[in-house]
Amino acid sequence: MLPPDFQDILACVPQAVVRLGADLRVEWVEPDFTAKTGMCLQVGEGVLSALEGGWGRDALEHALREGRGHSGHVITSGLKQVRVQARPGRQGAAPGTWLFFEPSGADDDVAFAQALQEIAREVGETLDVDSVCKAAVLAVVRCAQVRRAEVYLSEEGLPLRRVAVSDLASADSPENALENHADSFEAALITRQPQIGVQRGYGDAVGSIFAAVPLLSQKRALGLLVLYKEQGTSFSLRELDLWSAAAGQVAVTVENARLLREAQAALRVREEFMSIASHELKTPLTPLKLTLYSMERRIAQGQPVELSSIIKSKRQVERLAGLVNDLLDVSRLELGRLSLQPAPLEVGHLVAEVVDQFRHAFERPFNLTVPRERVWVQGDRDRLEQVLVNLLENAHKYSPTGEPIAVEVEAVAGQARIHVKDRGIGIPASDQTRLFQRFYRAGNSSHRHFGGLGLGLFISHSIARLHGGSMSVTSAEGEGSTFSLGLPRMTASEVRRLPRRVLLLDEDPAQEQVAERVLRAEGFEVLTAHDGVEALRRASFLPVDLVLLSASAPPTQLGIFLAAFSELPRARPIPIVLAGATRPAWAHPDFSLCSRPYREPELLGAVRATLSLLEDRARAEARAASMKHLERVPGDALMLP
Repeated sequence: MLPPDFQDILACVPQAVVRLGADLRVEWVEPDFTAKTGMCLQVGEGVLSALEGGWGRDALEHALREGRGHSGHVITSGLKQVRVQARPGRQGAAPGTWLFFEPSGADDDVAFAQALQEIAREVGETLDVDSVCKAAVLAVVRCAQVRRAEVYLSEEGLPLRRVAVSDLASADSPENALENHADSFEAALITRQPQIGVQRGYGDAVGSIFAAVPLLSQKRALGLLVLYKEQGTSFSLRELDLWSAAAGQVAVTVENARLLREAQAALRVREEFMSIASHELKTPLTPLKLTLYSMERRIAQGQPVELSSIIKSKRQVERLAGLVNDLLDVSRLELGRLSLQPAPLEVGHLVAEVVDQFRHAFERPFNLTVPRERVWVQGDRDRLEQVLVNLLENAHKYSPTGEPIAVEVEAVAGQARIHVKDRGIGIPASDQTRLFQRFYRAGNSSHRHFGGLGLGLFISHSIARLHGGSMSVTSAEGEGSTFSLGLPRMTASEVRRLPRRVLLLDEDPAQEQVAERVLRAEGFEVLTAHDGVEALRRASFLPVDLVLLSASAPPTQLGIFLAAFSELPRARPIPIVLAGATRPAWAHPDFSLCSRPYREPELLGAVRATLSLLEDRARAEARAASMKHLERVPGDALMLP
């Protein structure tokens, strides 16, 4: 018979008491059980359902089913750590077990306050990121009931990196913790909440419990503070809250250290940029000033000004304008105000035109490779020309005199790719990841020897991204570099909707109007002009699919046209259809022929047949190139039906 004040006595005992039957269901629970443990147990309920799965619960279950005593730690369904003791009933009594629960874990606010002060003191002595993390893990192990501590940091776009561990020299320190617990670590970073798990095989045969606590800044998770405890012990919610506060303190220090490092790096970049910019601006200004003084003196003395002086001055002004435009482009990019005016653009034609400009400007060979098929993109012509000019200028600048520069246009998997390859000084591997950053210059390219502000590649990379494309580099120091620009191709259906362009040259305005009307009615875009040079000038912006040329045009006009036509920058041959009764002696045998005065069926038939023949050749060459590529692929890499 229990004394009447038994319940009052139980309320004064820190342990909470439960009586279980042989089926591990609750037969009796003291009234203050929930207040003491935070667990809610009802008579008839299975005790294991109120506990989190894990080693602690498994060990308790084995002891209960075997009818033996047990002492250990478990985690409740409310994620609170408790210590549990099991004592089987006396022999002769009803089968069952008494369970005693009491709170566990370091929930002492005073102890944690001391730990936080220790951490603050340690990390406050330095602003070096690695030193901060090392000081933090040592302070944690000294002040808290943890066996081991680690700090992992995450850099944008890179995997977690362990920067500090309290027992790195220990023989049983697991080096593959990140691989084993990637899911728990990732969950802590994504949810920004602590995660609890088990480190198998560390500390003993069973394992240690760990808590991954995120290091949180205002904007993102900087990394993790990972704490390990002995076998069987876990972390209470109060502990996790307090360690989150400690992790926050470490995060603030890490963020401050990073900000200081970035600020110092920015200052160095700014100082270097100011030095480079002043040198680059003075370089054209000095000769420009001297030339203008000379011109002023000659004019004052009534002497003529030499044309060469004007040309030199103009060149220096253009150089200054280029430097200023680069600075303006960087400003627009940073403010998000660099706008594009995209339109259908044939990549091969644009590249051929830019390469032709360089071929005439510099005494250097350029090798251009363009596929027979036309490669169309939606792009801003001026901006993409700016990218190509920058890549070719760099290739020319960093290559020995006379070395050829190879430019290739490639159509692959929905992309148009442009490769610019040189045999110049190359780029050190350590510099390649930062090459497209603002103001950055490779370590082997002094601005004293190679001019420029270090903005060209940054601007080019940004323009490529604004087009939905990309830019990359492959290089080896001393062996040259290959820069690759990738742009999304227009779909086949979009290309089919583009009008074909015909350049029409006829000395008779009436006949010209007839041919123009017939071709426009069939969906062709027609460029007409009585002057051959004017027609070519109008045709230079986009590629021409076909030239319709009157064979009876005056010899002078034909001569001017053909001479200019031969020098027109183009990526591929342009077919010519001659309009006349007979083929002139100067005409190439491949030129098609149609009658003139123009008759609609015959004119359209000659144009369509010529274009169809050209497309057949392009497809045949594309197939040949594809087969040649397949021949280079190992047999086991081919998937045959």
